[in-house]
Amino acid sequence: MYQGLKSPQNARVLYLDFNSFFASVEQQNNPALRGKPLAVVSHIGPAGTALAASYEAKKLGIRTGTRLRDAWALCPDLLTVQVGLSSYKAVHKKFMAILQDMCGPEVRACSIDEAVIPLSSNWYGSESAHTLALAIKTRFREELGECIKCSIGIAPNGFLGKLATDIRKPDGLLEITLENTTEILQDLDLTDLCGIARRMAVRLNTWQINSPLDLYHSSPEILRQQFGIWGQQWWWRLHGYEPDNGTGDLKSMSTQHALTKWTHDTLSLEPTLDRMTDRLIHRLRRNKFQCRQVGIFLSIKGGRSLSVEDTLDASTQSYTVLWDRIHQLFHDLPLITEGQIRLLGVYFNRLIPSENGYQLDLFQQTERSESVSKAVESVRSRHGFQAIQRGSVIRLDPIIAKEKLGFGQIKDL
Repeated sequence: MYQGLKSPQNARVLYLDFNSFFASVEQQNNPALRGKPLAVVSHIGPAGTALAASYEAKKLGIRTGTRLRDAWALCPDLLTVQVGLSSYKAVHKKFMAILQDMCGPEVRACSIDEAVIPLSSNWYGSESAHTLALAIKTRFREELGECIKCSIGIAPNGFLGKLATDIRKPDGLLEITLENTTEILQDLDLTDLCGIARRMAVRLNTWQINSPLDLYHSSPEILRQQFGIWGQQWWWRLHGYEPDNGTGDLKSMSTQHALTKWTHDTLSLEPTLDRMTDRLIHRLRRNKFQCRQVGIFLSIKGGRSLSVEDTLDASTQSYTVLWDRIHQLFHDLPLITEGQIRLLGVYFNRLIPSENGYQLDLFQQTERSESVSKAVESVRSRHGFQAIQRGSVIRLDPIIAKEKLGFGQIKDL
């Protein structure tokens, strides 16, 4: 029916979403935290923010994004733990290894606490998919621990699979089929669908699309005309098609750090920028990509932001070129901002695979520095990223530079 898309088929994927992941990992690691209201926070203090809440805390109204001062008002006995990224990454790698052992290398990480499993032909069918889902839950319980649980959605595509995990939490198992999709959708709001936030829901409302069921019954041609390719893809996904085809191609790559020591002075952030840029270039090269556009952004207290970006003459993964362009942009920022800086980010856009070829001749003296970059990458591949660090990072203030791990896609984790 649609060129390039496979025909919808029930039980084509399993989608896994771990429940209160950060809080569950902390409770698994520390038995004293189990069964108690717990918030994993950006930093301890009234202005701190809950990045995750245990289900005991959620029952009291504490959610992701709740300020600690408000959380303590809801629950004076609330326990708090500062976010510990290494523990969450370790559990992520462990559950991915389990899934790949059980289901093959096609398993894809969608975020640090989510994964999608394209079912092979021997697992097709509702009964086989349920059997596999229960086997995964059993193995997680045995190898990850009793506190770390996940919801699993069985569906024709990843979009509906994720929707199933959102509906059935915690530790749920739900199948959405081509036959029961409308029954599932009739009890939901537009903002319950991944990718539709409040503003987009308002836009949809102007076209008399007031519910997921309205979206399901809309014309795909009108959706594309009014909302572009995203409108067309909503229709495809709700009807069981998989427009992404499981490729997971990266279009951009970024890293960001939350600051616990407020500052007006951008210059004091340069050592932090050095480490972030170094790590991001390492990720770009390790994943065999080049980029065409680089940028820096600052998030300023009060909801404002400041960003600068630059488009290169040609796509590159040259360490020297990318490092220099990022630092040129950084020095274009005003030295003193009007508000307190709360977050620093670096990003690369317009990625293409490095096997598409290099255009190093457009940059002077790149080839000589490239040999040094390759030597550094060789050492890091054997001994880890921390094996070689730039001298400027020695000046890094560990209180200021607190890594922030997002919940978005991490195809290159």
